[in-house]
Amino acid sequence: MAAKMSKKTRNLIIGAAFLLILIALLLVLLFGPGSKDAASSEESSSSEVSTTTVELIVSDSEHIKELSVENANGGYTIKRTKAGEDDLQYGIDALDGFDQNESEMEEIVNQFANLSATRLVEANAPDIAKYGLDDPLYIIRTIYDDGTEHEIRVGNTLTTGSGAYMMVDDDANVYAMGSTKMERLDYTSLNYLDLNVIDPWESYTDNDGNEVSAPTIDYLEVEGGTLEEPFRIEPMSEEQLASKSTSYGSTYRIVKPFEADMQYKTNTDGGDDNAVYTNNLQSLEAASAVLLNPTDEDLAAYGLEEPYCTISFSRDGTEHIWKVGNATTDADGNAAHYFYSSDREVIYIVDDSNLPWISIDIDDMYSSLMLLPYIDDVEKIELTVYDKSYVLTTDLKDEDEDDDDSNIVPYLDGEQVDLTAYRKMYQYFLAAPAETVYKGDKDAGTLVASFTYYYRDGGSDSVDLYDLGDRTCILSINGNKQWQTRISYVQHLATNIEKLKNGETPSLDY
Repeated sequence: MAAKMSKKTRNLIIGAAFLLILIALLLVLLFGPGSKDAASSEESSSSEVSTTTVELIVSDSEHIKELSVENANGGYTIKRTKAGEDDLQYGIDALDGFDQNESEMEEIVNQFANLSATRLVEANAPDIAKYGLDDPLYIIRTIYDDGTEHEIRVGNTLTTGSGAYMMVDDDANVYAMGSTKMERLDYTSLNYLDLNVIDPWESYTDNDGNEVSAPTIDYLEVEGGTLEEPFRIEPMSEEQLASKSTSYGSTYRIVKPFEADMQYKTNTDGGDDNAVYTNNLQSLEAASAVLLNPTDEDLAAYGLEEPYCTISFSRDGTEHIWKVGNATTDADGNAAHYFYSSDREVIYIVDDSNLPWISIDIDDMYSSLMLLPYIDDVEKIELTVYDKSYVLTTDLKDEDEDDDDSNIVPYLDGEQVDLTAYRKMYQYFLAAPAETVYKGDKDAGTLVASFTYYYRDGGSDSVDLYDLGDRTCILSINGNKQWQTRISYVQHLATNIEKLKNGETPSLDY
């Protein structure tokens, strides 16, 4: 007679059975068909899975005459256009007539000339749909000179998050493709376009053996962007550069919307921040290309028919026009604009960081010091400030040595003054700053100060200051009421000239 099972024992057995059922259900949910880890589960349970690199295609890239990629973006076909002993040349028919990035083409051809799998995923896979290989995301075909062809089909992303499942030719196995092979599979033909919007300028040695390190920019004109009026600069003439009546920090001069010296804006490295406006004309690379051979309708759609900003310039005698259209972003999310060059029938995207012309601050472009005549070139300065008049004159100790300020003897109203103190006074005259462009009524203000430089070799330059009653004044150069500065300059001008008269040293602070 069998022993009767206790109630406690029976309950334990029932509980254990129930627990096993729950575990089984959990496993089905986690690894059953349709779960996101189904392919991963299949990999781990297959006895054929390998973690060893598998060589699938071994060949020489120089023997590949054509490579094509099919993808959701339409794909592309790269053809070898010429084979030489030292190099290979590739091209894409859709880009005929445009500069192409052959090095990028060569990279992908080299990548698929030799193909290795990082591992075998499943041998003789009966269900390739779970790997996305029944309807591949990408198909890569290579055709060789001898007629050999290979086809690589690429499916879903690996469960590791990088790389993808793939199959090759008639091989029934599923393999893992490394992430480096994926880099150019989403490309279109436009990704292989050369993105230089102008031919990059390179230094050279001229016929006289001189190194030419920069192009000749005959002019640069910018319209639109942050500018209220067109802005134009031109190089200094040889006469201007050689002139001893003015000292320039830049070799360019502003001619629109007013005439002034271009500011040499020194940065922390001692360079000129304003040089970017001409330096960037030597080469400019787009972030990407959008459209080839645009129609007028295309240009209008991208804001290029009536541009946000237009950059016109002449480089080494050749005219160029760049148009900046609607705002956008590049592939990395950086601020950018659509862009069109008269040199290329292409609409590009160019990062704003490469377009300094669209955000010009006019007050950063001109030198605040309008007149900088050398001290020994000035024979006389006539000054009127707050209804008091003064005359400063200088004699030369030696008429044959007129390029050294120690050679001058200064006088104020006929009385000799200390040379060091005169130098300070002279520096203060030069420091009359054009702080902003004056846009108000040119007839406004009351004349409160004026001084005129008279040069030894003839000619003169005059400065007039008009009080506007708001702690500022108009700074007029040779009758041009273009600038505005602080009235405190005039107040200290009056103080300094009295200091010089009383045998004291003027101050440059105001």
